[in-house]
Amino acid sequence: MKHIHSYYSPNNLYNNIVEGLNNLGKDLSKITPDDLQPVDEFHIRGDTATKELIKLANFTPDMHILDLGCGVGGSTRRLSHETGCHVTGIDLSDEYIDTAERLTQLLNMQGRVKFQACSALDLPFDDNVFDGAWSIQMNMNVEDKLGWLKEMYRVLKPGARAVLYEVCGTKNTPLYFPVPWAQDSSMNFLIPQEAFHDVMTSVGFKIEEWNDKTDLAQNAFARMKEPKGVPVLPELGLHMLIGNDFKTKSYNMRRNLDDERISLIETLVMK
Repeated sequence: MKHIHSYYSPNNLYNNIVEGLNNLGKDLSKITPDDLQPVDEFHIRGDTATKELIKLANFTPDMHILDLGCGVGGSTRRLSHETGCHVTGIDLSDEYIDTAERLTQLLNMQGRVKFQACSALDLPFDDNVFDGAWSIQMNMNVEDKLGWLKEMYRVLKPGARAVLYEVCGTKNTPLYFPVPWAQDSSMNFLIPQEAFHDVMTSVGFKIEEWNDKTDLAQNAFARMKEPKGVPVLPELGLHMLIGNDFKTKSYNMRRNLDDERISLIETLVMK
């Protein structure tokens, strides 16, 4: 787990994001979730996918939702912003959590959105306390999927819903590396959709919806070309989270999707 923690621990992240916002001419006193979207919606199809998941989840303002693997909190904040619900985000990376808290204060959303650094395999919460759960593209870095999903199940109230938006493997292996979640195979724990489905049900979750979104992922990466020379990077972007080889990782996503080595699912499950 240590190498995964170090991969997601860029130095000085918050200050770099603020510098990027300043360079773009943004007024820090009037920042919106949309201003942060290029860097804080760290998943396939970004805020477009997040809004689709919000619709699927149908969470309401009276709910308290747990976001597992929240990163710097972009989708955590958007979920709360769009629905009014309270959200607690957890992530293994102290640097991500520190940045998430400071960005949330910048947006003045700390009343409804909280964060905690911890492992999804050992959640510091009682049984049956959350009204819903939310997990966006964490599966790829979790070797113990049974442990992760058991913990998610444990902290949910009976009848609670969980939404997961996850990259899965296929029968075609190995992957082209690096990819956004892994420099090499030592950090990659993808399993095929069928196997992931079976782990979900073995924990006790009832699957309400299971939607294959692979074609939309393909469209999202279709224009990615093999990078040449020194990359030209935007003022604000995902390279701040996962390194300056981001364009190579994006190009490899295209290759993995085109060769049917990875797939993408959106699922709604119930305890």
